[in-house]
Amino acid sequence: MRTPWPRSPTFPLFSGSPCGLPSPQYWRGGCCGWPGSIPQRRRLITHATLEIGVPAAKSSLFCQGIPMWLPSLIFVLGLIILTVGADLFIRGAAGLGARFGLSSFVIGMVIVGFGTSAPELAVNLTAAYSGHYDLALGNVVGSNIVNIGLILGLSALLAPMVIHLRMLRVETPLLIATSGWLWLLARDGILARWEGLLLLAAQFALTWFVLRSGRQESAAVRAEISAEISPPQRGSSTLWLLGIGLAGLIGGGMLAVDAAVQVARGLGISELIIGLTVVAIGTSLPELASSAVAAWRGHSDIAVGNIIGSNLFNILFILGITASIQPLPVAPALEHIEIPIMIGFTVLLYLIMRRQMRIGRRAGTLLLLAYLGTVGWQVQRALG
Repeated sequence: MRTPWPRSPTFPLFSGSPCGLPSPQYWRGGCCGWPGSIPQRRRLITHATLEIGVPAAKSSLFCQGIPMWLPSLIFVLGLIILTVGADLFIRGAAGLGARFGLSSFVIGMVIVGFGTSAPELAVNLTAAYSGHYDLALGNVVGSNIVNIGLILGLSALLAPMVIHLRMLRVETPLLIATSGWLWLLARDGILARWEGLLLLAAQFALTWFVLRSGRQESAAVRAEISAEISPPQRGSSTLWLLGIGLAGLIGGGMLAVDAAVQVARGLGISELIIGLTVVAIGTSLPELASSAVAAWRGHSDIAVGNIIGSNLFNILFILGITASIQPLPVAPALEHIEIPIMIGFTVLLYLIMRRQMRIGRRAGTLLLLAYLGTVGWQVQRALG
């Protein structure tokens, strides 16, 4: 006699499984035991998805009795693969740009700038394609908060950063306006495909403006930016670097997204909170490395400009290309809480820059404490 399929989500032994499937104790109680073959487990998970309503249960590692530390380890592994893949992709793209005659300044401003946001792009496309929209949006909003609160805060503690007038008058107000625009687009509860195309068009216009204004920069600034990038690779190795880097971005993104979803389910918290905190910190590691090194070397323009440029890129390009491929539903918590928090951090940065024309250690401490307080409040709200 076969062990019957449970037909109700209120089945008494369902509480033993984090994903809502029957616990192993239930299956051991029957004559067949916990399904041992892959086809049997697939039938179980398919049934759970259709009858019990467990979303995406077919990918759950917890449903197979695997301990929580394993998806956590897989998440870290995915972030490592993402970071290495992004570095290889940057080197390959820089070499390809050099082969086409692009200057080191253009490579540093555009190609390397894109490369530091490549992990966010890989995670967002993977999450949106698999239907984890809260994770995708939370990753972008959380990354922007991480960039200002955590990364600029730590960089300022390493070395105070002087702010140039143009960054105060142009780039930072532009970031505030772009963040406000995102909030307006999100107020109807969805980022539609045409809104994603609008964001993409704005990114292309901004890139053109940066390249055009870059020709007018002084030789010292151009040399400073060129010195921050590694010598580009030449020859056939560029294609290998591009291919391996792209594979790392895709594979690492898939591992990180799937593992983050499983961790969220296992802890009983939303994918939005995981995206705003753990995933956002992980995908911001390239910005942390580049900004901290630039601040330590005294290149404050690059350290701050990297963060502001990355935040603009996250909103305009990453959300733009994601929404143009797959419209993104916006959770009420994002519209009413998280996006306003992101705008608040940007305004706080602007006020600090306007008052002192620098980001000193006290301001860095303030940014860092504001970030830690925000994360603590988010986690407490999720668990309580």
